[in-house]
Amino acid sequence: MRGEGTKKFWTFVVALVVGMISGALVSELLRMILPTGVVRDFLTYKINFGFETITLNLALMEVSFGLKFDFTVVSLLFVVAVVYYFKWWL
Repeated sequence: MRGEGTKKFWTFVVALVVGMISGALVSELLRMILPTGVVRDFLTYKINFGFETITLNLALMEVSFGLKFDFTVVSLLFVVAVVYYFKWWL
């Protein structure tokens, strides 16, 4: 029983990652292909959120931590579509 729940969780995580990556790729392709205008600006407008980079300087090494996400309308649509598609495996 426990294995089924973890399988669903990891399938959902994989669906989110696949949706974000494919959406980012299509968004960049649209940015290159579409002519400058309102449609291109709307579909490829980036929303950034996350944490700024934090650097911890130790005597022997320096460690940096940070996490940022860039979402566009296209990438959000791809995430929704891929999660909807992957629901058949959930």
